[in-house]
Amino acid sequence: MKKGGMDRSSWVAAGACFLLLLLYPKIVAHFYPPAPAKKGAAVEKAGVVATPAPVSTPAQVLTPKETLAPGSVNRTGAEQTVVLENPTLRVIFTTWGGGIREMVLLEHGTEGEGKVRLNLGSPDAIFELRGWTPPGEGLAWAVEKADGSEVIFSAPAQVGGEVVIRRTFRLTGEYDVSLVQEVENRGGGPLALPGYALSAGIGAPVHLRSEEEAYVGTGWFTSDGTYTTHKLPEFIDSRFLFLFPQKGKELVASRDDRSVKWVAAKSQFFAMVITALDAPAQGAEARKVELPGEKMKDGGGVVTALETWIKLAGFDLGAGAKHVRSFGLYAGPKEDWRLRRLAHGEDEVMEFGWMGIVSRPLLVVMNMIEKGVGSYGWSIVILTILLKAILWVPQAKANQSMKKMQVLAPKLKEIQAKFKEEPAKLNTEMMKLYKDYGVNPLGGCLPMLIQMPVFLGFYYMLLSSVELRGQAFLWIHDLSRPDTIGYLPGLGIPINPMPLIMTAAMVWSMHLTPQPQGVDNPGAKMMKLMPVIMLVFCYNFSSALSLYWTVQNFLSIGQLMYNLKQPMPRLEKVAKPVEAVKRGRWKGGMWGRK
Repeated sequence: MKKGGMDRSSWVAAGACFLLLLLYPKIVAHFYPPAPAKKGAAVEKAGVVATPAPVSTPAQVLTPKETLAPGSVNRTGAEQTVVLENPTLRVIFTTWGGGIREMVLLEHGTEGEGKVRLNLGSPDAIFELRGWTPPGEGLAWAVEKADGSEVIFSAPAQVGGEVVIRRTFRLTGEYDVSLVQEVENRGGGPLALPGYALSAGIGAPVHLRSEEEAYVGTGWFTSDGTYTTHKLPEFIDSRFLFLFPQKGKELVASRDDRSVKWVAAKSQFFAMVITALDAPAQGAEARKVELPGEKMKDGGGVVTALETWIKLAGFDLGAGAKHVRSFGLYAGPKEDWRLRRLAHGEDEVMEFGWMGIVSRPLLVVMNMIEKGVGSYGWSIVILTILLKAILWVPQAKANQSMKKMQVLAPKLKEIQAKFKEEPAKLNTEMMKLYKDYGVNPLGGCLPMLIQMPVFLGFYYMLLSSVELRGQAFLWIHDLSRPDTIGYLPGLGIPINPMPLIMTAAMVWSMHLTPQPQGVDNPGAKMMKLMPVIMLVFCYNFSSALSLYWTVQNFLSIGQLMYNLKQPMPRLEKVAKPVEAVKRGRWKGGMWGRK
């Protein structure tokens, strides 16, 4: 075995662990597939009834006749569109579905001169209603009113009797739309309307590139405070390393025993969230859909998206009665401060998860710094310096611990040679030696353990926060994407300088870090794999993450060089409590003696 290096067994073990880490999700999914979603009855029993009229005769029960398959409605007649607009959002309404055909985010651009358009290419309008019409038929919506403040649609419900649906849409904020839906029974007898569903739009790649598919998804928030999310790769056939082939899902649905407060269709940086305001909905489901007329820009294949539906309960409607429900729609960037202003936990769509306790403060501080310096790149640099200042003392103690280990190396080498045939005894003697001289063998790892939550906090923050999107810094054109400056000829492999600089800094830092010579330290050997692991992890991720870790590494190198110039620590045994009392070092206090 080479001194200071990794032997063959260590390399094999490290490789096996890394491969197992990659394959673990596929192995679990193969041997323990998720239980198929239960096919809930189309007629839902719970409901919200507004202004019910007394019912003296049994209500006519009407059963639903259509499915939620994408694009299953045949469009007839000419389409009419109406537009509502404010400085940040343009909403295009359509009579084909009585809802929203698409939304244009006026302050967020795409590649070229275009603007981000949500629900583009969807076969169904947002808020399109299914469940009350024969298969292949849609409600015949007409524009009742359209001005600069509101749009009103109306249509016969086509469920028997004189039932009319009336919808009023308004813009209520920069990225907010409200819907009040009234269902009125103008007939002479009561009706029992079945459960129905409203389309919540599609989650689709914004730039039509395959790298976005991992972030496209759907999600819903249930009344018990649980957020459930599904991503587009779950619906695509698995071909990972040609092992454990698995058919992609066609449908996912919420649990039958939980009501749903809101549903979302989302991409990496944008989301459409529909909230049931009066009372929770009964369920949610999502399906894979291929968008007609759209092609991926980096492969020419069809564009795959996820269409989400929110399912509402059926209700009784007496003669002359109205049933009223209100919905809120947020359609815009995934900005945490905007979503946190909403009242039903919509900020869960940021998907910070358990790292929110770290990600949210980092995001707030980064935005505050950016307001002062006017650059998100410099904001990340300054934030990294502040974090390093906080961790300066723990890092200094860690560097001192590593120097103590270096001084203690000869004694460790003697023990290893003496007890090389007795592993248990060797371990006991090494622990005793560490204790006698007050050396913590894991002291050098403490700063890394502290820094990893910060690193993961940055990672989760950058996954969905829109702030860094399109922000340039130095040669980086977009801090939310890899800093690709070209491709290797003939191979097509991207050249991303920032992760390479980050890796070089990590190798340099490890080279400067004091290491005890001749001592078998498996932990130190495993740490030598960290630059390779971080390179693989960060190479095709947001360049902002590589920028943070690069600046942090260079600051650590500076601190390490400063600490190395300090005198080497003296090797002396730590006095035991009884000995310290005898020497008079303890002059008093709770545990001392006078």
